[in-house]
Amino acid sequence: MITAMKENLNGMFWDEGKMALPIPHAGTTENAVRIFRENIPVITWHFMAVFEQIPATLPQTEALLKGRAADGISDEQAAQIRHYGDGAARLAALLQDGAFALNQDTASALHELVGKEDALTWGAFRTSDLFINGVGYVPPRFSELSAIARKGFSFLTGLSEPKTAAIAAFLFMARSQFFHDANKRAASLMMNGLLMRYGYYPITTPQEDAEEFHGRLTAFYETGDAVGMMEFFARTVENVVSSYEGRAPERQESGRPASCR
Repeated sequence: MITAMKENLNGMFWDEGKMALPIPHAGTTENAVRIFRENIPVITWHFMAVFEQIPATLPQTEALLKGRAADGISDEQAAQIRHYGDGAARLAALLQDGAFALNQDTASALHELVGKEDALTWGAFRTSDLFINGVGYVPPRFSELSAIARKGFSFLTGLSEPKTAAIAAFLFMARSQFFHDANKRAASLMMNGLLMRYGYYPITTPQEDAEEFHGRLTAFYETGDAVGMMEFFARTVENVVSSYEGRAPERQESGRPASCR
């Protein structure tokens, strides 16, 4: 299986026997989307602090998502927060309409919002090669990206465990660097889209664990071994989802599909 992972996921792999992701089930896609909508400010606050080091408080994030100003937050940072909120709203609408899919078109549609005016281009795969600062690993050539996406998304769609497939989708997209910028932002929405499609709670990356997140992500970029990042999510997601609106996570596992198709 590891050989198949590497062949289909741009060199990425993990040991399935070590994975146990305590992401609770919300019962239905509709319930999961409702929880997501109610907690977009919390999810955005954590992701933008970890991904972009934006020093906004939760009240400031809530204000910015409502179109108000926030003292001490630059115009660029405010735009990044608002655009992530726009992408989250688009994701919720796609799920509500049954239109979410793990593919290039959906990823690009979400990136069109989260990468707006921030990436060199937004809403389309990058058109030039790039490097990742501080990392020896070199992402794929831009001319190979569509083929890599088709192969990788198809492989992930066929996995039997949606939770693992969702985390793997985030990591696959982040390491492949499909876009000029805002890759992790777009990947996080795709990850949560897949989770919610199968009725699982949306997740985020706790900002207090940002240093560990980036350290493990760097190691993953260099080696393609996703176990460290999978372990990070397994350790952090339960506390995050239980904090949504003070809600204790449910332990339902009903309705889990046989595959991620």
